[in-house]
Amino acid sequence: MDNQLIIAANQSREIIEYDDDAHVSQEPKVAEIVLNENASLELYVLQNVSNEASIQREFKVRQLANSRLKIVVITFNGGDVRNTYHVDLDGEGAETQVHGLYLIDKTQHVENYLKVNHNVPHCTSNEKFKGVIDDSASAVFNGHVYVAKDAQKTDAHQNNSNILLTSTAKVNSQPFLEIYADDVKCSHGTSTGQLDQEAMFYMRQRGISKANARILLMYAFAAEVSNHIGNEMLHEHIDDMIKRRLRGELSSCETCVLRCSHPKEYNFDIDYSKI
Repeated sequence: MDNQLIIAANQSREIIEYDDDAHVSQEPKVAEIVLNENASLELYVLQNVSNEASIQREFKVRQLANSRLKIVVITFNGGDVRNTYHVDLDGEGAETQVHGLYLIDKTQHVENYLKVNHNVPHCTSNEKFKGVIDDSASAVFNGHVYVAKDAQKTDAHQNNSNILLTSTAKVNSQPFLEIYADDVKCSHGTSTGQLDQEAMFYMRQRGISKANARILLMYAFAAEVSNHIGNEMLHEHIDDMIKRRLRGELSSCETCVLRCSHPKEYNFDIDYSKI
């Protein structure tokens, strides 16, 4: 994507970007985006680099009236990754969604910084970030939603959830609301824990191995973000990559219940509400 992108009124764009130069630390990239009235953008960014590489991405977005924005950033691998999102809602009726997923292990480190400014009334924002952190990997989430004094009827929600698979995995999560208007619906939350043991027990009682039960729970957790991918072909591709990443390999494993060649063969009626 160009450093500057302006989407004309009533136009829509879909952009897919790969950061996959496996062994190269990339120069910081800044994208400035303007969505004019009734414009829409779906931006998908996939990050998969080596443990020695680093990525710095910054997205600066200005939205005018009734514009629609969706950003989905998925980090599969990366030695040092930093993503920054700055969104200004400057037109009534604007809607923004920013979703992130990071699946990291070894000594990998991922940071996500988010600032959403509700500068005018009647705007909506929703941010969901989820992480699965293994070994001695670490993550940072810093989210800030600002609601201006006259930005009544704001609807803003922000959440960060993490699964720590080891005692040495770390996360620093700081969602924050700054509200100066009275008539708003705003929420924020964060949760960090291990895989739900009741769900693990439920699946083990139905003959699913411990290893496969762990994969299924992690996959269901991650899918809450990947399901926001509207492009069907891309969603199938990312779904496949998530399954492979959670197995810790790229090749097919015949003993895994999430064999990528048969992604819909296994269906379990499991309550994932506690995940």
